Amino acid sequence: MVVELFHYLGLSPAVFMKAAFEVSLLSLFFICLAHSIACHGWKRSLREFAAGFFLTACCESAGVLSGAYVYPGFHFYIFAVPVANPASWIALVYIIIELTNRLVYGRKALKRYEADGYRMRQQDLKLFDGAFLKTILVLALLDASIALGLDLVMDPLATVYNWWIWVPEADGVNSVTAGVVDPYNFTEAVFMTTPDNWLYQFFAPYFSEGVRYPTRLFGIPVINFISWFVFVLIFTFQFRWVEYQQGWTELKKTLVLWSLVLIDIPVLAFALIRPNL
Repeated sequence: MVVELFHYLGLSPAVFMKAAFEVSLLSLFFICLAHSIACHGWKRSLREFAAGFFLTACCESAGVLSGAYVYPGFHFYIFAVPVANPASWIALVYIIIELTNRLVYGRKALKRYEADGYRMRQQDLKLFDGAFLKTILVLALLDASIALGLDLVMDPLATVYNWWIWVPEADGVNSVTAGVVDPYNFTEAVFMTTPDNWLYQFFAPYFSEGVRYPTRLFGIPVINFISWFVFVLIFTFQFRWVEYQQGWTELKKTLVLWSLVLIDIPVLAFALIRPNL
């Protein structure tokens, strides 16, 4: 009945689901951005969303270019990944941060919203009579744990629907090659295989023999789940630390956060792509 309705409307159910997935992720980004601007002001929101978007777009592109996976069939790309990917990542991180604040501080977290910024005194943050940095670390660990739980559900489902394709688990295979991707739910033949590039050539020797990412959970390389945890832990720790500096100007917060992100990109990309777990 549903399939017949799609055909009657002249739509392919599989292509529609792919496009709906892309649109829903982009919509989530704009909803979260609007909520953040309304609650925390545009300066903090722009700093958080722009830095998180850029960090994810660069590191994910490094993963694609190295041959670890591909994102075929989307309509809007930035670098080597669909725009929806970094957009949805930072939107989820924003939701997770807000959720963690409520889980830890309860209704008091709602009273700390101000239109001109996020006003929270360091003494209000301390948990269990701990130090300020220990408190932020605890919050970041909660953020990363929630993100990991989400990814354990999302990633296996995503691979089933060809939202992204991991490098095959085969001897001597270190990239996504022709014939691997079955475009059953999209018509846009973009990034169907690993593009030939200098980054792939750089990482290829690390995976010249054996199976690339042999340790898998639910068919997904374990390094993917480690990456999610590490990325969220580092970004939310840095973001919380920057935002809670009461004596800093908005410009200084922006410069420090972006400096940290620019350091994160090469370090995280190399550390998380290379391991042959």
